[in-house]
Amino acid sequence: MKWKTEGHEFDKMYHEIERKHAFFLFGAGDYGHQFLNVFRDRIKIKGYIDNDKEKQGEPIEGYPCYDLEKVKLLDSEGIIVTMSQIARVQPLKQLREKGYRKNKDFFIIEEFLSVYFVYKYNKVYFSSISFLPSTVCNLKCRYCLNFNPFAKEYYIRKWDDLKADVDLFFSCVDYIMLFHVSGGEPLLYKHTVKLIEYLDEYYGNRITTLRLVTNGTIVPTEDVLERLSRCNVQITVDDYRKAVPQYDDQFDILIKNLNKYKIDYYVNKVDSWIDLAPEKTDYSNLTENELILHRSRCNQSWQELRDGKLYNCNYAAYAAVAGIAGEQDSEEVFKLTDFSKEKKKELVEFRLGYSKKGYTNFCKKCRGFTSENNEKVEPALQI
Repeated sequence: MKWKTEGHEFDKMYHEIERKHAFFLFGAGDYGHQFLNVFRDRIKIKGYIDNDKEKQGEPIEGYPCYDLEKVKLLDSEGIIVTMSQIARVQPLKQLREKGYRKNKDFFIIEEFLSVYFVYKYNKVYFSSISFLPSTVCNLKCRYCLNFNPFAKEYYIRKWDDLKADVDLFFSCVDYIMLFHVSGGEPLLYKHTVKLIEYLDEYYGNRITTLRLVTNGTIVPTEDVLERLSRCNVQITVDDYRKAVPQYDDQFDILIKNLNKYKIDYYVNKVDSWIDLAPEKTDYSNLTENELILHRSRCNQSWQELRDGKLYNCNYAAYAAVAGIAGEQDSEEVFKLTDFSKEKKKELVEFRLGYSKKGYTNFCKKCRGFTSENNEKVEPALQI
């Protein structure tokens, strides 16, 4: 999205938030629970909405769970869509078919959280950030969203650079719902545990969920497990056993050891990936306005933190590191070294997809997370 009124893009949205006296959370999964942890005592929550029939009618963390068709939304009530970008495609369609309007009747989790805090409390609160210590990985996934198959070499960061990025980030950002450490395979990087310990010790009180993602094929050493057990961290174990059955034993041992050391984790059973298809996509003939529209329709909800900058789209940043997107223009990044207290709303707007250019160079080679890009592929399919 291209900036039109920098620092004021969400004025109207916040006015609508202020008009609401109560909210429903559409999505009783991971994002819904995290959002509840942040907002339980800040706004009136009437309950969850979920399309899962097994959840409907049952209390979830003390709140009722409804079928959307059973909800009669009052003008003074709103719906907050609390699910990941891919998962929310169908729910957004349902809301629009019922005549509900974005930023009037329903709100998106990332936007609601950041806009609420910066307007009400003058605090910068991000929903999430992606942080990659390294792209080193033991798998060779054909549809890797880090675009490792295109890279000539792995990207490995130095510890001092990681620490500097973390410190700079938290000098600008007051709180974050999800600090996401991934890769590559982060358990192959020698400073990953040191990074988790540093985040937990110095910034744990400003992180709702500190998460480390692993592909389930690496069994950490006893020392690593012991150190992780002392941190307030959640491990996401991606279950790719169907694609890489040769790692079945390692997966079982990993789960056994996480239980042994009482480390918080959950198994992510991935049904499909989406193919951004940079080798088959060519939007170079699109006009500037068409590229802005393409980026706005995608509005991919993740950004990367690297080298003192936030990158407008993390996948564009990954593609640049892999060498398939060229250098990113200065208009595609927010330099945290240029941040000041007067720029809090601008920083929030950038994190929510706004930039001076309105798109990234990689948009010319990326299908994007749009409703038209429904080409689902097998997770972790190996080359």
